[in-house]
Amino acid sequence: MPDFGGVWSGFVNSAIVQGGIRFIGLYLFVVYVAMIFWTYRDAQNRTENRVLPVLAALLVTAIPVLGLFVYLIVRSRETIAESYERQLAEESLLAEAEQRVVCPTCHERVQEDFILCPTCRTRLKRVCPSCAKLIRPEWNICPFCAKDFDERDWTVHTGGKTEPAAVVEKVSTT
Repeated sequence: MPDFGGVWSGFVNSAIVQGGIRFIGLYLFVVYVAMIFWTYRDAQNRTENRVLPVLAALLVTAIPVLGLFVYLIVRSRETIAESYERQLAEESLLAEAEQRVVCPTCHERVQEDFILCPTCRTRLKRVCPSCAKLIRPEWNICPFCAKDFDERDWTVHTGGKTEPAAVVEKVSTT
């Protein structure tokens, strides 16, 4: 009957098996150190506190796999950079919403150069009779050309002589 103890000790003491065991041990050690390093760096990216990354790394050092799972459960969902990007996007949306021009009557969105609101027909801007730039209806002076005007300056100008009403009716009926 063969000696199983001698066969087993011969197998375990062979150079190939000893090299494989050393390689596996070295591999597990590298994974262990990488797990600690990753936990420390990840905790640094997720908090501004200087103590928490050290505590997370110590937890993973003391309880290797279970400590990593506990850290993954309790860590912050987003990194500091992601949080900063989200805050910038929110501020950008708020600034865009504040810059959005709306009709004072119906609160519909209108463009900056609209004269009338297309929804409720509220007068939003007027054309300056001197420089033809758009200005607000409540202004009494044009900020572009410094023309001071009164209410009769807002009448529609035909560009030529004014014709009597009878002539206009005759032209329109023919």
